Amino acid sequence: MCSGAVDPVYILKPLLDGADGVLIGGCHPGDCHYQTGNYKTRRRYVVMREILKNAGFDDKRVWLRWISASEGQRFAETVTEMVAALKELGPSPMREVWAV
Repeated sequence: MCSGAVDPVYILKPLLDGADGVLIGGCHPGDCHYQTGNYKTRRRYVVMREILKNAGFDDKRVWLRWISASEGQRFAETVTEMVAALKELGPSPMREVWAV
């Protein structure tokens, strides 16, 4: 799936359901098979972070990284880095909402 096809609902729903974070991975800018999908993603990401902040979510829970399909090592490092950062933030506050 092209990162340009990632609907904001795909980001909001997991966060509302209590996920600790969401990673959006896309092709490097200028290297999109669909030509402009990753630029669309970048614009949506900026807007999405503002919406999350205004809704009381920590915008550090959503990551956007440019990782091509051939960069398996980079993907693994990104996931490891994200997991460490999310552990530092602690569990999502939404978990408590759904646990009741």
